[in-house]
Amino acid sequence: MNTITLTEYKPCYIPRDQIPQEIIDYLKNNYKNKFRINLKYSKKGDQWEIVSQGWIGYIPINNDWNFHIKPKVHITNIFKMLEYAYNLKSFQFLDGLMTCDSLPDFYNRLATIFARLILKRTQKGLYSTYIKHSQTLSYVKGKIDVKTMLKHPWKPKLTCHYDNFTQDIEDNQILLWTIYVISRQEICQVNTRILIRKVYGALQGYVTLSPSTANDCINRKYNRLNEDYRCLHSLCRFFLENTTPSHKKGNHHSLPFLVNMNQLYEKFVAAWLKKHLPPHLGIKTQHRVEYNNFSFKIDLIIYNKNTNQNLYVLDTKYKTEITQSDIYQIITYTFEQNCNYAIIITPTIRNPINDKINNINIRSLNFFLDEDIEAAGNNFLEQLMSQNYI
Repeated sequence: MNTITLTEYKPCYIPRDQIPQEIIDYLKNNYKNKFRINLKYSKKGDQWEIVSQGWIGYIPINNDWNFHIKPKVHITNIFKMLEYAYNLKSFQFLDGLMTCDSLPDFYNRLATIFARLILKRTQKGLYSTYIKHSQTLSYVKGKIDVKTMLKHPWKPKLTCHYDNFTQDIEDNQILLWTIYVISRQEICQVNTRILIRKVYGALQGYVTLSPSTANDCINRKYNRLNEDYRCLHSLCRFFLENTTPSHKKGNHHSLPFLVNMNQLYEKFVAAWLKKHLPPHLGIKTQHRVEYNNFSFKIDLIIYNKNTNQNLYVLDTKYKTEITQSDIYQIITYTFEQNCNYAIIITPTIRNPINDKINNINIRSLNFFLDEDIEAAGNNFLEQLMSQNYI
């Protein structure tokens, strides 16, 4: 197995004769938005320059080649960002994962935890509920559809509406689909694969394999009988959101595992602020604004809970340089929300911004990722709430 190791945003140079052209073509065709690939010519020999554009993780190409993309941020802080972004911190099972030295190792161990939690739930009994069904029967079950019977009196069978108590519900279908996705990951170790197959078999007998998305794991309803599914669905969201679909038809042996650091940074900052903002302040995430011919989403809005007044419009940018288009964008958002304060949040920036355009105060603030996350967050919040700025 030939493994190419990259670091996000850092150029990786590979001699042209050391990597097959079909591997380069595969990356260009299937991951053109995730990598920048250029051929550098020189007298000493041509080289491929490959740069990950803010994506980290693992890409299996075939049985002979794969790519590992490491984060530029310390791996421990990546785990802490994932804790906040996917609400895993509250479940208190990630402490042991902080010793992982790579993202694939973290994925493998988290998959093991996820499988064991499902196995524990299957031993206790999967959550079941009543589902409404309609079926044509030769006997009466539930309520008869009288209108249909009157329209077709010559038909001997009856259309009946009834409730069916079943385990084959979306709550459990999400679990089975996620286990299926994980089972196609070759980065999992042998013991984990055996456990995953065991869990898949335990679920398959009761639940239909039905495709699910990360969005299906959000805003679900829980009660005392399925409260433990809250943790399971949070983990499902992580696996489904960061495992990209296969580009080939059929049962391809493995799927890519890729984390979009731009999205992770945005989700992390939103989750951190939601937990640490003063009680009188609230936060809106991905606030959608609709117009006749177009729409856009604002990353974050901080508002006063008592007056419902918007105080800050915030835009997260996982980069070191702020462009003019970034500034125009957040000014538009701030003006639309009738707000006076626009904040661009970055992990680090070379040229800080602190300016005023008409009545809009625009400023860049850092939420650093190269130091302790909590200390960096407290420093960021202090700057955001500083009286000098307000």
